[in-house]
Amino acid sequence: MKRLLAMLSVVCVCFISVSSASALAFERYVAGVHYKIVAPAPSKTATPHVAGFFSYACPHCDHLEPELEKWRQGLPPGVQFQRVPALWNPTFKAMAKLYYALESMQLAEKHGQAIFEVIHRKKRSLLGDEQSALFLQSLGVDKEKLLQALNSDVVKVKMREAKGLLAKYRIAGVPGFVVNGRYFIDNRLAGSTEALFEIINFLLKK
Repeated sequence: MKRLLAMLSVVCVCFISVSSASALAFERYVAGVHYKIVAPAPSKTATPHVAGFFSYACPHCDHLEPELEKWRQGLPPGVQFQRVPALWNPTFKAMAKLYYALESMQLAEKHGQAIFEVIHRKKRSLLGDEQSALFLQSLGVDKEKLLQALNSDVVKVKMREAKGLLAKYRIAGVPGFVVNGRYFIDNRLAGSTEALFEIINFLLKK
């Protein structure tokens, strides 16, 4: 009887080992290789969420933007997407301030592509509140309301929150993404833009 129990134990251990190996074999993307774990697991009731770290002044962000928009259009209902601007230098800070001012006016998504275009293809500087406001005025934005938003307490709070998120997830470059507050992925880890969004979708389901 003891011998039979011992044999059954060995069979069970082997079965568990094979099952674990099979699970790993089907895990197409691996932590530490294709993405990084940057925070403890959130609550299982948390809303699926992607934070996209970027800057209007970043040429790589500009290059990625069309593919990012295509991916966003295909997001399933209930998945939230949040942009978080980087703040590492005066130029990035000015662009973060502009983003949050437009966001407070519910105009950030409407005019984001035009801002990327004027900076990276028309080579026009938007540094300074007046320059930014004049350009957005040409797109139909109320200049005075934008200037007020640029210097509002709401924008100052958002800037502090962005700084905290950049530090929390140890973001060192953009564009980069944090999925469900736990997994970090960028083009360098993914290897290509196509793989980047495949991995984000994979992580949303983990």
